[in-house]
Amino acid sequence: MSRDRNFLVIWPAYFDSQRTRLEGRKVPKALSVEAPSIELIYEVCKELGLDPVLELDKRLPRSNWEKSGRILIKKVKKKTDLLTEIGKALHEKSLKLKSKSK
Repeated sequence: MSRDRNFLVIWPAYFDSQRTRLEGRKVPKALSVEAPSIELIYEVCKELGLDPVLELDKRLPRSNWEKSGRILIKKVKKKTDLLTEIGKALHEKSLKLKSKSK
């Protein structure tokens, strides 16, 4: 899918606790997780009812050597509000997954 102004682009780097703000993290450390997978973010977006579109072959321009993939979400709110909402749900889900694996 080509870039459409009606969609917001979501990259895994936005939620990666190992990155700094300068390296692309967009949410506070409290809402970020360590090395989030694009599939986990996609799953969270589906659970939130955001109707995401997954594009696995895309690369974040800032770190174009890694093929991280991206998610497109229809604009329904401001991007910062959506990132916060996704970050909270992603953080909660990763905590649940960690507690199950112990």
